[in-house]
Amino acid sequence: ASLEKGNIPERKSKKGKSRGEGDEEVSEVQSVAVVETGDEILREYQRQIAQEEERATVKKTIVKKATTDWTNTASQEVMALNNEGTKKKKKKLKSLDPERETRCVEFLQDELITILFKLKNDPEVADIPRRPAFDDSLVLGVYIHRTDRLKTDLLVSHPMVKVHVIDEITGQYVKKEDSHRPVSSFYERESVEHILPIITQPFDFRKNKTTIPEWEEQIIFNERFGYFLQDNNEGPRVILFFEVLDFISMEEARANVDVDKHERGFRKIAWAFLKLVGTNGVQNIDSKLRLQLFCPPPRGKRLDNTIEVVDWWRRYPRSRYASTLYVTVKGLKLPDHVDPSIRSMMALQQERGSTSFSELQSETTRRTVTQSQDSRPELLRWSRMPGQVCRIPNKPFLSFRGGQMGCFTVRFSHQGRRLATACADRDAFPVVVYEIPSGKVLAAFNGHLSIVYDLCWSRDDRSLLSASSDGTVRMWDVQRLQAIARKVLPHPSFVYCAQFHPAAQGLVVSGGYDCLVRVWTVDVKDVNGLLLQEFEGHKSFINALCFDSEGNRMFSADNFGVIIVWRTSIQDSSHQRPYREWNIEKEICESELSGLPINTLEVHPNGRRLLIHAKDSAVRVMDLRVLAVKKYTGATNYRERIHSTFTPCGSFIFSGSEDGMAYVWNAETGDQVAVYSELCYPTALRGVAFHPQENMVAFCAFGQSQPVHVYLYDHKLSQLEGESLMGRSRSGLTNTTTTSKSSEPVTFRETHGGAMDNFVSAARLSMKMQRVNDKLQSVLVSVPRVLVVSLYGYSANRSDELTVQRGDVIHVLYKDNENWWFGQLAGGQQGYFPASYVVEERKRHFRKSSR
Repeated sequence: ASLEKGNIPERKSKKGKSRGEGDEEVSEVQSVAVVETGDEILREYQRQIAQEEERATVKKTIVKKATTDWTNTASQEVMALNNEGTKKKKKKLKSLDPERETRCVEFLQDELITILFKLKNDPEVADIPRRPAFDDSLVLGVYIHRTDRLKTDLLVSHPMVKVHVIDEITGQYVKKEDSHRPVSSFYERESVEHILPIITQPFDFRKNKTTIPEWEEQIIFNERFGYFLQDNNEGPRVILFFEVLDFISMEEARANVDVDKHERGFRKIAWAFLKLVGTNGVQNIDSKLRLQLFCPPPRGKRLDNTIEVVDWWRRYPRSRYASTLYVTVKGLKLPDHVDPSIRSMMALQQERGSTSFSELQSETTRRTVTQSQDSRPELLRWSRMPGQVCRIPNKPFLSFRGGQMGCFTVRFSHQGRRLATACADRDAFPVVVYEIPSGKVLAAFNGHLSIVYDLCWSRDDRSLLSASSDGTVRMWDVQRLQAIARKVLPHPSFVYCAQFHPAAQGLVVSGGYDCLVRVWTVDVKDVNGLLLQEFEGHKSFINALCFDSEGNRMFSADNFGVIIVWRTSIQDSSHQRPYREWNIEKEICESELSGLPINTLEVHPNGRRLLIHAKDSAVRVMDLRVLAVKKYTGATNYRERIHSTFTPCGSFIFSGSEDGMAYVWNAETGDQVAVYSELCYPTALRGVAFHPQENMVAFCAFGQSQPVHVYLYDHKLSQLEGESLMGRSRSGLTNTTTTSKSSEPVTFRETHGGAMDNFVSAARLSMKMQRVNDKLQSVLVSVPRVLVVSLYGYSANRSDELTVQRGDVIHVLYKDNENWWFGQLAGGQQGYFPASYVVEERKRHFRKSSR
C-alpha cells in the first residue's frame, strides 16, 4: 500500500524524469500483452464471422488493414487514458505491482472488445464489399430493356442488340466451363469451346410506330452464374459488350463484298460495355443499369483473330453516342422443362421442326404411323344422331390457350375430330389444330406473318386452308402434320377469305382487298399452285365467300353490302378447264345493306336460305327464292369482323358480339332463345363454330391472352334446370293431372267458294279430327303420360302450334316426329311445339284422378 501511494505521486510530480530501465521493461511487457490479447479477440471475431457466412470471407487485405487500424486505435485510446497530462513523446515508466498490471490488462481487453463491437455494427464497415455465394443452378441472364432515342437516320429501321461475353485478359470470348454443355444455342456442337454471342429480335420502328427501341427481351447464357464472377486467377475477368446493329440493304451488301463474312449483313450503330466486377470489387448485377453508348470508330485495318468491338474498346478513343442503353444482369434459374418454340430463346429450348430434310422425313413418318395406330381402335360415337335436331350446349367442356393475342376464327373439321384455330402471338400467327374431344394439341402450323382471317377444311379433312392479311393463302397437310405448308398461293394484297370447291378438292377460290375473285388449282407440283382465272364484279374488297353443299353456286360479299351469286357448277366434260362455265348469275343489292360491310355468308343446310352478317348489329336470313329477309337482333356489331353460323340442323343461329357474349336465335321464328353471358370476354367475341356431329360449340376472341372456349350439351344439367323451372310452376300443375277428353275446336277461315265447298271442307276436317282423337285415345291408354318443361319461349307461327313461355309445363300427348311433338298446356290449349325447346321430367307415371 505504501509503495503504491509513493509511486503514484512521484510519477505525477517528476513527469517521467525518474523512470528507469525497470519501467521500460514493464511498459514493453504491457504493450506485448495488449497486442497479444487484441489479436486473440480479433481471431475469435473472424472465426465467428466465417461460420456465419457460408462461402464468403472478408478480403484479406481489407481485413488486415482494418485489424491494424483497430489495434492502433485501441492502443492509442488506452495510452491516452493512462498518460493524461503527459507529453506524447516516449517516456520511461516505473514498474507497477502485479495487481495493477492485471487491472490494466483487463481494462484494455474491455476497451478493445467495445471498439470491435462498435466496428462490427458500424454501417460503414458493413458496406465492405464481400463476394456473395451463388447457387450452382443459376445461369447468366442479360435482360435488354431499351435505349434512348437513336439518331435520326433513314437507314435505321430494325435495330437489334448483339451481346458478347469477353475475357478481359485474353480479349477473346470467354471459354466455356464445360465444352459439352450448350451455352448459346440448342444446336451448339461440342467442338465449340467458347461462349458465342447472342442477338435480340429486331425492333420494327414501322410496326411499333415509335423510334425508341424497346426490346424487353431476356437473353440467357446457359453457363453457371458464379463462373463469371470469380475473384481469382483461375476464373475469367468478364466484360459484356453490347452492339446495336441493323440490317443493310442488298445494294450495300454487294458493295461491301470484301467485308469479313461474319460481319456481313449488319450496320454498326453504337456499342457499350459493362464489367461484371468493377475495379473496386462492386458487382454490377441485380439492378437496372444505364450504359453510355459510343460511336463505332472509322473502319480501319483489323487484326487477325480479334473481335472488332474489343478492338474499339482497347485501341481507339471513345466518342460518345447521343444515347444510352438500359440492361439488367442477374442469375436466373432455368425451369425443369422447356417446351419447343418457333424461335429458341435459350440453349435448352428446341426449335419447333427438324434441322434437316432427313430428320423431317423420319419425324413425319413416325407421326403418321403413330397417328394411324392410335386411330384404328378408337371409334367415337356422337350423342347426336344424323338428322336429329340440335341442342343448345349448356356446359363448359374444354378451354384452350388461344395465343398471346387471342384467336381470330375457329373451324371444326367435317368429321368433327379436329378443331382449327387461327391464333395470334406477338411475333407469329400460328394455326393450331386440336383433337376433339380429348383437347390434345395435334399441330401448330407456322408461316403466316399477319392475321389469319379465314379457315376452311377440305371435304376429306386431310387439308386445311388459311387466308391471311400477309397476302398468302396456305394449304396445310393435316393428315401428316407437316410443319411446312404444302402450297402457298401468293396474292398482291390482303386476303380475307378462301374456300375449297365442294365438288373439286383441287380448286381453291379466294377473295381479298383487290376486289377480285381468284380461282386456283393446287393439283400441281409448283408450291405456289397455278392461278386459273380472275373474276371481276365487286367494286370493294371481298370479305366473305361460301358455296352451297353441291358447289353449283357460290356467294361472295364485299364491303359495300353487295352480294354476287355465281354459277360454279363443274361438268364432267369440262375436267381440263372446270371454271370455263363460271359466270355471274345475279347481283343482290338489298337496300338495307347498301354501304354496310358484310362479315359472314353461310348457306342454310337446306340450300334455300342465306345467312348474312353485316356491321349494323343485325343478323339476316334471306330466302333465295323470293329474296325475302328476316332479321335477328340482339347482338352488337358496328366495328369488328364478327362471325355467325347455322347449326347443322338449321334450327338455330349462333353469333358473336362486340360485348363479349354469344347470342342464339330460333332460325324459324327469330326469337332469341339463349345468351352466353358467362364467357366474360373483355373484347369482341369474333369466332363461333358449331360441331357437325355433336351438340358442341366453340367460341374465340381476339385480345390479350383470350382463350378458346368449347361448350357441350349436358342432358342432366338440362333436367336440373327444367326441375327448377317446374318448381316455380308447381302451383299450376294440378290442372294437368287430369286430361280433358274434349279438345278446343280449330277454326278455319275460307276466303272463297260456295256453301257446298264449305260443307265438304267441314266434313273433311271433322273426319280428320276424329281420326286424330281416336289415335290420341289409344296412345293415352297404352303409354304412360309424359310431362316436359319448356327451356325457351316459342311463338306459334300456325294455328295448330302452341305458344309457350320459358318454364311452362307441357303434357305430351303425341310425338309426331323427332322435331315436333303434340302437347297440352295447363290451361287446356293443345298444339304442336318444337321438341328441342323442352326437356323431359324424370320418369314419372301419372294416374288418372276422378273429378
